[in-house]
Amino acid sequence: MIGHQRDRGRQAGPLFEWGISRLLLLMLVFGLVSLPVADGNDGELTIYQQWLSVFQSGNFPVGDETWQYPPGMSLAVLVPALLPVLTYKHAFLLAAFLVDAAVVAALVRTGRREGRSMMGAWVWTIGIPLLGSMPYARLDMTVTGICVAALLWLPTHARVGGALAGVGATMKLWPVLVLLGVGSGGSMRAAWKRALVAAVGLCLALGTALPGAWSFFSGQRDRGLQIESFGALPFHVARHFGWSGQAEVAYGAMQFTGPYVDLVAHALLVLNVLGLAGLVWLRLRLPASFFTGAAPSFLGLAAVLLCIFTSRVFSPQFMIWAVGLAAVGTSWRTSGLRIPARMVLAACGFTSVLYPLTYWSVINSTWSAVVTLAVRDGLLLAAAVFILRPLCTAARTGPVQAGGLVPRPHTAEEPVATG
Repeated sequence: MIGHQRDRGRQAGPLFEWGISRLLLLMLVFGLVSLPVADGNDGELTIYQQWLSVFQSGNFPVGDETWQYPPGMSLAVLVPALLPVLTYKHAFLLAAFLVDAAVVAALVRTGRREGRSMMGAWVWTIGIPLLGSMPYARLDMTVTGICVAALLWLPTHARVGGALAGVGATMKLWPVLVLLGVGSGGSMRAAWKRALVAAVGLCLALGTALPGAWSFFSGQRDRGLQIESFGALPFHVARHFGWSGQAEVAYGAMQFTGPYVDLVAHALLVLNVLGLAGLVWLRLRLPASFFTGAAPSFLGLAAVLLCIFTSRVFSPQFMIWAVGLAAVGTSWRTSGLRIPARMVLAACGFTSVLYPLTYWSVINSTWSAVVTLAVRDGLLLAAAVFILRPLCTAARTGPVQAGGLVPRPHTAEEPVATG
């Protein structure tokens, strides 16, 4: 009885904070209160509604440079239209709210289990509003919700978790990276097999139903260097010392054009491949005892941060991915992600300053914007270092005992994600 009351007390905090913060978010997105600057939500939702019309006509938006997603993302665009509300905009916002509610409910339920922590619910509850109203008006909320579900299922039902990761990968590729943390043996084979079957089956079905499913490849290929990306920071500084480039709109984002931009953009693609290859090499060298139930979120967050560092694009909604992965990771008491999660939350705050509050300063590369970009990038880089350090230690000398993913005997309440 006492334990039950303690659990109720632990869950009351994040649920109360979630209720207050989401009420404010709903007031923002539905226009009952407003920010001093435009949040860009109406523009994004208008684009989604245009895509909806194309899908309803029986095609993918081929030739639309703003469509840069795998085929499964069409479902995230189509599903809100099924909700019984007046407009597509309201339906989309309501769908995002429902995903948000499902995630916090799952994390609170998970936090009450033996060996788990309510910090995961706190990270999600705090992280989303730190990004302002933007998460409710972006497709990434749905993708992150699916990935959170995959992470919560993987430790006990690898097939279900793998299938969910596969579905998420048909919307944006990054959710499949969480499968790096599934241990060797039957569980690993089952998770990857189900992910492959789910992804291939869904893509084939959508490609058969709607022509143009693979047009997103060309849309991604020609993208440039977005002004918020890691690789763009030197160019922001260089503008103050005579660099002749400028920021222009292309592919639905502000990109740099000018000397050396293409060189840096291509270098980032190479670094992306090398970074992921290095992470896979580390993963293969990890001892079996490293793969606790927290390993998928631990390695998944490491992979996502590496991808963000080496991407030509860093849209603010990418932070939703990091918040979701950090939330699931910190729901394990032994994950070693508490410090990186705090850094991710701090980076969310600086991301909101960059967009939408001072976006014109970013476009114009003011010193205040340069400093804000540098601080946000530094926080994410520090979070990655805190994650990669125990990985390197474990790969070299065996599992670490503190400050990282701490292996310990597993109970029925905390099964290991291995076969």
